Amino acid sequence: MRRPGPGSAILTATLLAVFCVPAQAGVALELEAGLEYDSNVAVDAAETNAGIGDQAQTLRLALGYNQALGRRGNISGRYQLYDSRWQRYSAYDTRMHTGVLRSGFQHGRFSADLALIHARADVDSREFLRLNRLSPTLGWLLNRQWYFRAQTDISEKQFADFPRRDSDGLAGSLHLYRFIDRTRFYLSGSLQWKTETAADPVYSYQASSLRLQIRRDWSLAGLVFTSRLQARYEQRQYDAERTDIRAARADDRWRLGLETTLKLTPHWQLEAAVHSDRFDSNLPVADYSQQRYRLGVGWSF
Repeated sequence: MRRPGPGSAILTATLLAVFCVPAQAGVALELEAGLEYDSNVAVDAAETNAGIGDQAQTLRLALGYNQALGRRGNISGRYQLYDSRWQRYSAYDTRMHTGVLRSGFQHGRFSADLALIHARADVDSREFLRLNRLSPTLGWLLNRQWYFRAQTDISEKQFADFPRRDSDGLAGSLHLYRFIDRTRFYLSGSLQWKTETAADPVYSYQASSLRLQIRRDWSLAGLVFTSRLQARYEQRQYDAERTDIRAARADDRWRLGLETTLKLTPHWQLEAAVHSDRFDSNLPVADYSQQRYRLGVGWSF
């Protein structure tokens, strides 16, 4: 495909949902409205090669709850709705629902949690994808500067109109954090290996990826900002030979992104993001570059 489909977007949304559950007890509500530009919206090769992009209006709503269980445990839940409406390519209008149920336990420097995720994506007002994922995690705070986490993801995808792409997935990842100024300034890196086995072997693949991130809170002229600089590389090898290229598909995927949040008040904030992707593939329609820009205003309670 010329543009990462709702499947990729849903996985991103579920990861965000898992790691954004509020730490404090009680209810949390988040609203965000924004504008987004994507240099490659349509999957038509001729239009993509011509560099035709589009703008979208976006809306995000999230409702979360966190409750302590004794001195060492906690349980939390989160629902997130994400909606995008394109000006020109309305056939790619997307609505995503993500639900997360998570339980955790901490003893000294060790922690463990289990997350259950269900997500659904609708494209052009029709169901496109359902995703279920179970993610157990173990963490270890080595000292004040270093934190290590290991995670396993067991997933299932179901495509409403493309049953040949239905798949079961398994992934394992290792994450390492280096805290420079507690959580106000830290570096992180992760390694992941994953495999997906689809109903049609042409969609089955194995992949390995590396991700690096710098996160820092900073101030300028009395204003408080939070910035994240992220880089990611993934190598993906598909199993079965394709008749159109007479070989199994192979991809190298590069991503670089910068996200910054400006805290206006305790409840209001501005968010801006720039992402650049490059997809190198022996499948011509999957060999392209992509730029995305986003600007939003959010409110949280």
